[in-house]
Amino acid sequence: MSLGERLSVLAPSTFRGRIALAIVASLVVAVIGVQLSLSLLVDQRLRAAVASTLRQQGNEIAATYQRDGYAGVTQAKRYLTGTQVVVKKAGVTVFWSDPVRVMDATVTVTSGDVEVTLQREASAGVFGEWAIPLVIAAFIFVIGGLGWWFADFAARRLRRDAALLANQAEAVAGGDLNARVEVQDDELARVATSLNAMTQQLSDADRRQRLFLADVAHELRTPVTAIGGFAQAMVDGVVTTDEARREAAKIIHEESQRLTGLVADLQALTVANLDADSIREPSDLVELARDAATRLEAAAAERGVLLRGPEGTQQPITVATNPAQVETILGNLITNALRATPAGGTVRVAAHVGDGEVVLSVTDTGVGIPAAHLPHIFDRMYRVDVARDRHSGGTGLGLAIVAGLAESLGGRMEVVSTPGEGSRFALHLSA
Repeated sequence: MSLGERLSVLAPSTFRGRIALAIVASLVVAVIGVQLSLSLLVDQRLRAAVASTLRQQGNEIAATYQRDGYAGVTQAKRYLTGTQVVVKKAGVTVFWSDPVRVMDATVTVTSGDVEVTLQREASAGVFGEWAIPLVIAAFIFVIGGLGWWFADFAARRLRRDAALLANQAEAVAGGDLNARVEVQDDELARVATSLNAMTQQLSDADRRQRLFLADVAHELRTPVTAIGGFAQAMVDGVVTTDEARREAAKIIHEESQRLTGLVADLQALTVANLDADSIREPSDLVELARDAATRLEAAAAERGVLLRGPEGTQQPITVATNPAQVETILGNLITNALRATPAGGTVRVAAHVGDGEVVLSVTDTGVGIPAAHLPHIFDRMYRVDVARDRHSGGTGLGLAIVAGLAESLGGRMEVVSTPGEGSRFALHLSA
């Protein structure tokens, strides 16, 4: 176990303990630093004061020796307790007291041929040595108590805010998508904002899902009602003539085809949403675009629309993708373009490389899409012209399938449209 891991084991497990430890450690370091600075300052001032006193006493002893000789110095020494005194005359020691040893403060003064050296300990004494550490210890104890109190206060607020976030998360997990937490101006603001945003996204997704299910139910109800009504009429014998029976059978067939198309689109949409890790293989997008146009040439001719794919001389554009999903995308885009293009118009399918991407595009000269609809055209069951699309058999799921498949391929969809001039849908894939 490393030193860091050992220290992490000793760290407090609660926010209160961690905050208190941080506060106390910071203050202790600050106090010790201040104490060291004060000790150095006090020591210097004490030494300076002792040296000044010794210098004054040295001058007095020198004057006493010159006046009274050895006896005068001996008498003066009685009043200098704890001080070493050495007197020299013309370089010869004439008086000394106590064994000579190095002390904290040493001063030498000279008066004529008399030299006096005084030494003394420059300390604050036993009280001074213990008083400051005791004061520091008491101060640290008080700081620890205050730090713990402040830490408990901060931890209580943190626990309160965390409890609010936990309550919202539990409410959302319980199905309450309207739960929100107030965003405070503190460290948890980002968490609260993200949680509120996530809840809003879930609420929007739930709302869209409910609307989608309602639209699907409505789409299913119409053909089922028609099929049931005409079938019951035939069972009840209301339809008596051959022509009436043929008309009823035709309507039942058409509505069943609508049901089949809706179910197929729902299945494709499910695949687009769930098959995020689609199997990819090297594929020629030019060939896929040409094949898609070929398959729908008959439908385009029936509508009187000219459908053109890539030129036969265009060089292959090979990328790793899922060809079946690309074919589904192109099929939906071309079908929508044919519906939107009146007779005499043109739909073009193209493939090219640009800016590190491969682009498959379907361009038509149809009615175009108003700008207000563009942000929603890839939504499920969304129709620009509801009446026209239902009449022509559209389910409103084609572009939602396109967007889902594009995402599963790691690509993106782009649409540009001008009302009255036409639209261009483009699938962008990494080259």
